[in-house]
Amino acid sequence: MASSRKHVVFDVVGTCVSYDTIFDALDTRLGDRLRAECIKPKLLGYTWFEAAEREYTYLSISGRYKRFYDVFSSLFYRMLWMAGIEEPRRFATDEDLNYILEQFMKLDARPGVAECFQILRDAGFTCWAFTAGDTKRVSGYFTRNGIDMPAENFLSCDSLGIGKPAPESYQPLLKQFGADESWFAAAHMWDVSAAKSTGFKGAYCTVWEKEPCTDLFGEMDVMADSFPDMARKIIHASETKNRSPVANPVTSFWTVPPCDLDDHRSTRDLPSVSDVVIIGAGFAGVAIAYHLLKDNPNPPSITMLEARKVCSGASGRNGGHVKPDTYFNVPKYTRLYGEKAAAELAAFEASHPYAVKALVESEGLDCDFHLTRAVDVFLDPEHARVTEEAYRKLVKDGVVDLKDVAFTPQKDAERVSGIKGAQCCFSFTAAHLWPLKMVQQLVQGLLEKGVNLQANTPVKSVSSTKNARGLWTVDTERGSIAARKVVYATNGYTAQVLPEYTDRIVPVRGICSRIVTPQGPNSPHLVNTYGIRFDSSNNDYLIPRADGSIIVGGARQRFWHMREQWFDNVRDDELVADAVSYFDGYMQRHFRGWEASGAKTDHVWTGIMGYSSDFLPHLGEVPKKPGQYIIAGFSGHGMPEILLSSKGVAAMVRDGISFEESGLPSIFKTSTERITNPKSPLEESLQPLWNINNKAKL
Repeated sequence: MASSRKHVVFDVVGTCVSYDTIFDALDTRLGDRLRAECIKPKLLGYTWFEAAEREYTYLSISGRYKRFYDVFSSLFYRMLWMAGIEEPRRFATDEDLNYILEQFMKLDARPGVAECFQILRDAGFTCWAFTAGDTKRVSGYFTRNGIDMPAENFLSCDSLGIGKPAPESYQPLLKQFGADESWFAAAHMWDVSAAKSTGFKGAYCTVWEKEPCTDLFGEMDVMADSFPDMARKIIHASETKNRSPVANPVTSFWTVPPCDLDDHRSTRDLPSVSDVVIIGAGFAGVAIAYHLLKDNPNPPSITMLEARKVCSGASGRNGGHVKPDTYFNVPKYTRLYGEKAAAELAAFEASHPYAVKALVESEGLDCDFHLTRAVDVFLDPEHARVTEEAYRKLVKDGVVDLKDVAFTPQKDAERVSGIKGAQCCFSFTAAHLWPLKMVQQLVQGLLEKGVNLQANTPVKSVSSTKNARGLWTVDTERGSIAARKVVYATNGYTAQVLPEYTDRIVPVRGICSRIVTPQGPNSPHLVNTYGIRFDSSNNDYLIPRADGSIIVGGARQRFWHMREQWFDNVRDDELVADAVSYFDGYMQRHFRGWEASGAKTDHVWTGIMGYSSDFLPHLGEVPKKPGQYIIAGFSGHGMPEILLSSKGVAAMVRDGISFEESGLPSIFKTSTERITNPKSPLEESLQPLWNINNKAKL
């Protein structure tokens, strides 16, 4: 059978087929005698199967694998003894046992199983069977019940010599499926939870056990009371976009040099309990931990979980540009949120270059930090005109502090900026640095203060309610942690672990590059960082490095009109093919004096940002989840917002203060209203671009 990209592996005995035939056989042969001893035939049958599964597992893990059928048969008389029968071999005979075992070959399919298979197959899934039973007997169940299960889609533990639920027993199918979507479905919670722990998605049906005992086994991805419902829920979950970090992201210029902390795990196993669990070890998560511990005489225990290498997300892939927005979007925010809120935000961002400078100096961080000026250059005449008018109105109104913003009109713009065709430009204080080095050095300090860092530990879910001890359960691929407080520093990946933020914080793929020249440090000198605005939709950012290289990001003209290439996309394991060549000849194309520089593209990479549906980050306590906090949704603009945002959120976590007491911009507060608002100003602003049929050309 041809392989699909989606698979569901079913346990068989007890899941697809019921034990009722065995229970009926016990009743037929021994029922009256058993009831005379106050033994219910069904209860005896249940304990017989449970004991057989235990002994089968013990034999397997001790290296003495036996077929389940043989174990089950051998335990018959022992089970009668355990049930209270003084003389089991006088109470029952081998003929009784043989009759029961004959019925074992005739188990009936559970209601809805055939429909479940068909629903899944119609949706493009391939159905498989994986059993602890022997192939001939168990495959016969499908044939007898008229259910199609191709022989090549059937696997028995007998062929492996390893019994379920050993993790090794599930691995061959996972390896065969590779990167395909892989589900394991069972009516035994021990079975599906074990499969889930090895990498399958788990689907559990309550048809056999009724009580799932999630306090023992954890929540499965899908839980249902019938097989058709389980199939529909699997399909729904499959269609719900996976927004987890992908494996093997392309390297950025910043991540090329290896670091001892990349795969750091402070302890071999996860701690069972932690005062604070921070999900995400990028700038936001690390800064939260930094502020929680700074000048704290009673520091909490902190566990920091990172899905991949430390700081391998946006903080290790951005341009390293601490560029506040002190004027450009102020009119938009004034229109949306009022003058006071817009002014508050502009002042908050303007303080960040100095806040980062203070952090770098106070902690002695060696991260190529440079305080400088950013120059925003406008190339489209109409866009320049509209922006200048808006700026002059801001000056006239006097609500926003613009003392650090300098405007240069068209007559001097090209010479002042060095950008060909400049229609006007604005300059203001900014900074640039090596973001990964900054975060890594902060992490080193945190480790010395006792923070438990766990790299390569993806979080699968966080419980929706607290446990009996009043703690949240953080479920990872390596086990669970009970936490008094949880902080989501997950940015573009937030919706994967906080589903209520789906479509409120959207993963967005961007592209960045490094450009070099043959002259190296002796290349033409750039004093400032840049924002090059081609029109109202397309802009690039640029930072010059002291080694003579230049970091350039953007290239929106090449791919933003193709929604699937970047919007709601977490694939930083591949480049945006249409945009790679964009950076070739970039400096020669746009900068005066660079025509003969020999500048060429040295490195191109992608990264995932978290765009907020209303343009604003979400900070503070997660609605209806006291003790859970969020710092995410920076819309590609985190470097001039994260450091002081983390300080405010950390104060809420550490000291229990309210958002209003934190000093953070009021419009950053996450709320039920924001995350349930059906409107998305972000998508509304992009829709005209997506509706354009002809591709924008440079």
